[in-house]
Amino acid sequence: MHILTRAEEEYLFKTLKANALKECGPVVKEFVECTHGRLVSVLWGCRDKHKAMNKCLMALTTQADLDKLKVQYLNDLAEGKVDHAKLQKEQKLKEEELKKKYKSAGPGVH
Repeated sequence: MHILTRAEEEYLFKTLKANALKECGPVVKEFVECTHGRLVSVLWGCRDKHKAMNKCLMALTTQADLDKLKVQYLNDLAEGKVDHAKLQKEQKLKEEELKKKYKSAGPGVH
């Protein structure tokens, strides 16, 4: 049995978060748009959108979802479908894509 390294666990967690952000994209975008032109008033002016965003993200980043992703990864690893260099490159591309997407959306979202 293969035990995941810390780097693999981080990769899987980042993948889970990236997938959740992609799925919750419209809700995240609504929150980001609500924050434009606001400072302190974000706390009450965007509360509902913030709660909706968090609810969506939390629903898609549960421990059960992470465990499913780990099992899938371990199965792929056992079948020789995992290329570590490719994984690192894909993860870096996903991170850069998300950074660009949310950086252009407005300040304070990274």
